[in-house]
Amino acid sequence: MFKKIYLTTLFGLFATITFAQTGTLKGVITNRVTGAPVDFANVVIMKNGVQKGGTSTGLDGSFTIKPIDPGTYTVKASFAGYTTFSLEGVIISANKITYLTGDNAIKMTEGVLVDEIEVKGFTKPLIDQGNLSGETKTSKEIVALPTKSINSIASTTAGIYQKDEGDAVNVRGSRSDATSYIVDGIKVRGTMGVPTSAIEQITVVTGGLPAKYGDATGGVIEVTTKGPSNKLFGSFEYESSRLFDDYNYDLLGFALSGPIFRKTNSDGTKGNSVVGFFLSGELRNVDDSDPSAIGMWKVKDNKLAELKATPFIIAPNAAAGFLSTSDFLTEDDFENVQAKLNTNKFRYNFAGKLDIKPAKNTFLSLGGTYYKSDGQNYSYWRSMFSSSNNSTSTQETWRVFGRLTQKFGTEESNSEKSSSLIKNAYITIQGDYTSNYYQTYDERHKYNLFNYGHVGNFVTHKAPVYGNGTAIDSITGIPYSGQILLGWRDTLYEFFDSTTHNPDAANYTSAYYDMFEQYGMSHNIFLDMELMELLEQSLIFRDRD
Repeated sequence: MFKKIYLTTLFGLFATITFAQTGTLKGVITNRVTGAPVDFANVVIMKNGVQKGGTSTGLDGSFTIKPIDPGTYTVKASFAGYTTFSLEGVIISANKITYLTGDNAIKMTEGVLVDEIEVKGFTKPLIDQGNLSGETKTSKEIVALPTKSINSIASTTAGIYQKDEGDAVNVRGSRSDATSYIVDGIKVRGTMGVPTSAIEQITVVTGGLPAKYGDATGGVIEVTTKGPSNKLFGSFEYESSRLFDDYNYDLLGFALSGPIFRKTNSDGTKGNSVVGFFLSGELRNVDDSDPSAIGMWKVKDNKLAELKATPFIIAPNAAAGFLSTSDFLTEDDFENVQAKLNTNKFRYNFAGKLDIKPAKNTFLSLGGTYYKSDGQNYSYWRSMFSSSNNSTSTQETWRVFGRLTQKFGTEESNSEKSSSLIKNAYITIQGDYTSNYYQTYDERHKYNLFNYGHVGNFVTHKAPVYGNGTAIDSITGIPYSGQILLGWRDTLYEFFDSTTHNPDAANYTSAYYDMFEQYGMSHNIFLDMELMELLEQSLIFRDRD
């Protein structure tokens, strides 16, 4: 009894953290001339040269193939006495049914060119009936876009607002944190970390969300990564803006895929892949990831050095006290720079997938992603005078997943012509683990909390204050008259900057002490700890009436 409860709880846990990210293909095969259905025709789907599924048409020429991983496929239909028909570029999206109708309907030609193959390209419908409130972007469309940000790609869908390149998106007026991100059926925690070269397709859902998405109150962005190829291939790309601007954008990307183990056919030739892999990665370095069209203003370096040396001056009217030296800056003391200062960001991310097909109806997929970033954060109020004090942020996110899909029955029993009551039955078990670690700190102080804001050591010297009065002995009760300790008063303030962790702040404090000399007041600053100890040992303060 308890084992059943534990098993039910385990499946319930998986159901809450993963999503079935598969699609379905439906269509009807007809005779091109007569329009009559072609029954018992064979239909298979191919991807990267590997057959991913198949079935046969029923008496009405209809067929259904599922489950299908999202991606772009070639659908082939064949039957004795007909020319083989191949429909290329068919888009299968996550959690939706793709219907081959209209311009994409399969119409076979009878009796002529039976040894030839009729090839036709898939026409992407202007209105996606399976996702009226959203859109699907394929890998070819993504490569053609002038961005590598998943959010920016999603923002091309109607109903989505994005303030600037790379920023978070708002779906139909909702807050940015109301949008859920799913990668290969895994709800994203932390950053997605998927290289652009690893993306097979992106499906955006802006409305009519199914209940399975749970707490997604805005929209859903589903990312499907590419799978292994039946043939070895690789790609490499490099982008740089160093010759054209000061943003110093550099991107290095690669992708590699192919079979690890292939089945041997009866004639000795290599067959389909049994174990295949896909690996991709990106390395990016940029000095300003969000440049301004009008540049940024900053104080000139020589003027900044003067401000640090003399942070304030005595006002012409002594009663006005001190004035900040920066109040007297002029337009000539500033300069406009193209890129923000001290906002460099470096990141690298990788994605990999290993597909295993140990049996005809068994599919095992193992994969994961890794993302690491390190960079300085832009601060508007620091940008003009103290960009060198920008904070540093690092983030590390990695996730792994495993998915096992077991189909039941054969292609014949799952075909439309079969009399079986249960068709296209399958079960999918999926699990994942995600780790996300994010931190922000000052590059100099890091985790030494007491170094933040520490400018040095302050020492206050005090002297006793006496006055005439009467005191009563608490033991004998005898009153005494004379000098009585009334309290303490400060006589000397000292500042020691030799231990400072913030030199600029210490310099500002030292300059304040130096001002006392210009006013003709006493001041004392010691930069040597030994001198301070000698002073404390030799000075004795005592005031008497």
